[in-house]
Amino acid sequence: MATVSPFPGVTYEAARVPEMGDVTCPPYDVISDAERDTLYARHPYNFVRIVSGRSEPTDTDDDNKYSRACAFFRSWLWEGMLHEDEAPALYVYRQAFHDPTGTMRRVWGMLASIDLDDPILAHEKTMEGPKADRLALMREIPANLSPIYALYREESGSISHDLSSYAGGAPVADFADDADVRHTVWAVHDPAFHDKVAAALAPCPLLIADGHHRFETAKHYRDERRAADGGGPWDSIMTLLVDAGVQPVCILPYHRIVRRTSGAPVRDVVGEHFELDDLGQATDDVVRGFVRALWDDASSFGLIDGGHLLRMAPKQDDPDDIPAGILSKGALVPLGVGSVEEGLSFTPDELLVRDEVASGVAVCGFLIPPVEVERVWELAAGGGKMPEKSTYFFPKPRDGIVVRRLGPC
Repeated sequence: MATVSPFPGVTYEAARVPEMGDVTCPPYDVISDAERDTLYARHPYNFVRIVSGRSEPTDTDDDNKYSRACAFFRSWLWEGMLHEDEAPALYVYRQAFHDPTGTMRRVWGMLASIDLDDPILAHEKTMEGPKADRLALMREIPANLSPIYALYREESGSISHDLSSYAGGAPVADFADDADVRHTVWAVHDPAFHDKVAAALAPCPLLIADGHHRFETAKHYRDERRAADGGGPWDSIMTLLVDAGVQPVCILPYHRIVRRTSGAPVRDVVGEHFELDDLGQATDDVVRGFVRALWDDASSFGLIDGGHLLRMAPKQDDPDDIPAGILSKGALVPLGVGSVEEGLSFTPDELLVRDEVASGVAVCGFLIPPVEVERVWELAAGGGKMPEKSTYFFPKPRDGIVVRRLGPC
């Protein structure tokens, strides 16, 4: 079910980048305007210029953030700031971090390419805007600039258990990001290891954890290239593969910020489907404590409205749904904000929700409990689709550590 292959990665030249944290960036869809400015200022070769560049007032059809990204990528290769590996590799990737409960987790995976025709489970609905944006960039730079994140389940778990034994020699990257997540990546050129991985993962089902828009964009681009040029490297996609049966994968809740509603009083609408309990002023300690408690009791939601935090308890259980779906049906859709086009935005930062409401930028905000990996897998395997941004797999693989080229830029 999974066709896993090595590839020659494009990486930063280690001698010219003493600190990889200065030049890598988060995936495009979690970079705010303020963070983009910070990354631009951090280093003149920060990868944000390529994967999520600035738009300018003078942009035209021929001179815009996508054409500038291509120019950056091409010039950095020409200068030797970026270089392509001479031989195919699988890239062992370790992330070390503390989860919201304070527990240290170490998640091991590997960067590889998987065939876009492989059966793969998807669990989230996608939006047309982000897909159009990624396709425009991919047409300018034929490359997988950032990996999708996919989970697999190998019955023996042997590959995942063995990954640490291949983490030898100088790493391609080893740094801590702004969230204090340590990213360490090693290139493994051993053909025997490549064959072992391919054979072991061939029967394994795959689930997209993160990168639904990038995955669908890659399929669209593949179809365009097949029509023009036949088969090629665009038939597959760079993927971070993690064994969900072995690794301590972490999913953060994706809280909701409501910027406008249909006009009805928020508490009246929400009270139709939830019992409300006012917990008082939404101070830092109150909000943080409430969200922390959701990790132990995932049966409640939070509403930030009028400077107060209210606990929301569903009036009816829905064992067949997940938190994001329960909230969408019982609160967001009745408020007239069932999608991002209707005034909805998302963040894993509970204090940002509170701050947006306090500043008047948002009408209200909702805090949701986390969801377990097993529940996501069950829903996807049953053909279900969650609302957009239902899961925030943490941490995200950093963009710029490894790129997979599909052709010249």
